[in-house]
Amino acid sequence: MSLVARKDINPVEGDAPDINDGGVTVKAGAFWPEIRLADLRKSMRLNGTVTTDRLQHNTREAVRSVTRQLIDWKAMQEAEGYAALSAVPADEIDGQSERVYCFQRAVYCMTKALLTEGYRDFDTTEQGEKHAAALTSQIDTLWRDANWAIRDLQFTPRGLAELV
Repeated sequence: MSLVARKDINPVEGDAPDINDGGVTVKAGAFWPEIRLADLRKSMRLNGTVTTDRLQHNTREAVRSVTRQLIDWKAMQEAEGYAALSAVPADEIDGQSERVYCFQRAVYCMTKALLTEGYRDFDTTEQGEKHAAALTSQIDTLWRDANWAIRDLQFTPRGLAELV
């Protein structure tokens, strides 16, 4: 049996440089934790080719999408008396609620997926098509991870199946 390792899409060359986003955050009301662009950028290894404005725009879209998918779940939590996601009972990971972590992960993955989709269609050469195919795999993984994080936040099974 043999293993063929695919070439990395973006080779690791140390941490992403520290980009000054000016402390910009994206907020979605009192219930949801704010998203700090600097934390998102560092976690998802987004370098300076992604401007703060572009990152903020895509993060807003990701936050909007994630919170819309969780609107009914949020209403149930508020009906139980929880005014913030961090107050909803959950185990902690490094001193942080696992639900807060899942929210951040969903937003981070969705933001990077949106950004990557935007960069995918620049080059129409054969090499560009190969690169686009590789990015498609990365994008699919990011969307999957975002959806898993949303389901993990609600403590529901990850498995989704559509019967036709």
